Amino acid sequence: MNRPTSITLVAVILVAAVAVPLAAATVAPTGGAQEETADEAGNDSIAPGEQFAAAVGVQNAELEGDVSERAFSVRFASAETNETKAAVIATEVNESRQRLAELESRLATLNESRETGEISEGHYRAEVATAVAEMRSIERRTAAAETAAAEVPDRALADNDVDAEAIGQLRARAGDLGGPETAAIARSIAGDDVGRSIGTDRGPGGPVDAPGEGRAGGPGDGNETATEPTAD
Repeated sequence: MNRPTSITLVAVILVAAVAVPLAAATVAPTGGAQEETADEAGNDSIAPGEQFAAAVGVQNAELEGDVSERAFSVRFASAETNETKAAVIATEVNESRQRLAELESRLATLNESRETGEISEGHYRAEVATAVAEMRSIERRTAAAETAAAEVPDRALADNDVDAEAIGQLRARAGDLGGPETAAIARSIAGDDVGRSIGTDRGPGGPVDAPGEGRAGGPGDGNETATEPTAD
């Protein structure tokens, strides 16, 4: 296959990959008549290019979130001591906290720009959808960190400035998604499952299994051995 043909094929695949979830998001149901009316009015103001940008931004946030989750899972499973495990958790939590603060600041700036008319309604809604998708990713990452922290002795966590309660608070803060109005705007653009995990073998918020860990209950739950088929 020559180079021009390869480039054309890649372009077609990319457009098709974005078009499917974009169509699904367009018909996604909303929670009530009043909310549906507001969402439809907002979507009417979104240009095709802005809708396309929103779809791409949301998909990128979902993909990057999955990559980050799996990277954390591998790092944690590879850590050989409680101290190194705690250090891995600390790094993950600190990165998530910093990124969440940046997203919250970004949403505040977007709200201000919207009120002053510096950006269009369509641009605003597209940017909000992407930010909310990334917040959902942070919620999953902190949930995984919270699960991992439960396996590490308190002393090792304390030595690395890891506070399990603070992790839970960070997870809840990310799960707020910038408030109900912001979350509703994101759903109107990208559907009810905005920010979902790309993987289909686990539900939203579920920790990613590290290599060698059982899916049934996660690391250290005592259920790592699979149930063998029994004779009839």
